Parts: sequence; structure tokens; C-alpha cells
Amino acid sequence: MLKITNLSASIGDKQILNNVNIELAEGRCLLVTGQNGAGKSTLLHAIMGRPDIAITGNIDLDSVELHNMDCHERARSGVFLAHQAPPTIDGVNTMTLFKEVQKAQNLDITTGNLIKQVKDLSEQFGLPDDWSKRAFNSGASGGERKKGELMQAEVLSKKTKLLLLDEPDSGLEQSSRQKIVELIENTCNSGGSVMLVTHDKELQAKYNDNKLDLNNA
Repeated sequence: MLKITNLSASIGDKQILNNVNIELAEGRCLLVTGQNGAGKSTLLHAIMGRPDIAITGNIDLDSVELHNMDCHERARSGVFLAHQAPPTIDGVNTMTLFKEVQKAQNLDITTGNLIKQVKDLSEQFGLPDDWSKRAFNSGASGGERKKGELMQAEVLSKKTKLLLLDEPDSGLEQSSRQKIVELIENTCNSGGSVMLVTHDKELQAKYNDNKLDLNNA
């Protein structure tokens, strides 16, 4: 279970979050809402451990104190953040990145099956044939970057204890948005939890039964 107690967060001299409290059970999805500037993305990045965000308070995942860990340690503890604007990594092709993830997370899959899974997911998302051979996100559109990140989350879904989705629908065509729902369900069915930031009305309606409104937090 994720338990956040009295979390405040600031970037530089600007305080963005003030005493946020969350309890999120395994197998549940929490919809995070609020006006622009309310701190939705900051909340997800604070949980992930972005270095430039100063926090006070506690972030515990299955009784592990995430707030005392560096970002990479949180990732290895089962936290995955799908960025609002996924980065480019020059000089590292996509398949090499997936292989490094396989090692770091000790995935229970052979390299051959991993290669097949990545290629199958690329086809399902309608990504270019050479996607796995490209430098990570090199020359990719916004929608392609989102699809690539959703692929990573899908590969890691059985290992993910907490999936943080920051506007995963941005730039995606409607047919691909069903993949977001499938990813959320796969993660929850594997015993993980999800925090979702989205402006998509259909996704908001689907997960509206468990909601955190940062305007009133």
C-alpha cells in the first residue's frame, strides 16, 4: 500500500504542495485532479524522487520509506513514472534500453522473449518497423514518445508496485487510449497501484470513484 503523510513540495522558492495525505491500496487506481498549477505533475515527480523537488513528509510503499531513496532506488523498488514529456536518450537505442531494464529489474523473461515482446508491442501501438533499433525517442513525435513509454510500463507491469501516469493520453489517437486502460488494469490485477493524471474525460469518468482533488487537498 502507498501511504503519503503530510507531503509538502517546493521547487526553488515556490511551494507547490502543502500537507498532502494519501492512502492507496493495492489493486486500486487513484485519479489526481486539480486546476493547472495545482501540483498534479509535481506530486507524481515528488513520489518518483526528482532531485530538484524539495519535500518534507513521508512517502511509504509497502512499508518501505521511499522519501529516503534516490530516484533510481525508487525505480528498483517498483515505482514507474510515465512522463508527460518523455525524454530522448542520444546514443542508446530502444532495445538496448529494454535490455538494461531487464537486468536492473531482474525481469523473469529471456532476452529472446523480451525482443519478441517489444516488437509485438511496437506493432500493436503502430510504431515504425525500426523503432527498437532507433536511438531512444530520436526523431519521435509526441504521440510516439507516449507509446514508447507505455510500452516500457507494459513490459514492467508485473514488477510495478506503483505506476505513475502523467497525462498518458496526450498526443494519442483514440484507438491507442484503450491501451492505457489495459495497462492500468494489468498493473492493478498484478497487485500494483496506479496514480493517474489526465484531462481525458472518458478516463476521468472511468476512475472517478477514487479521486484526489488537489484544489481541496
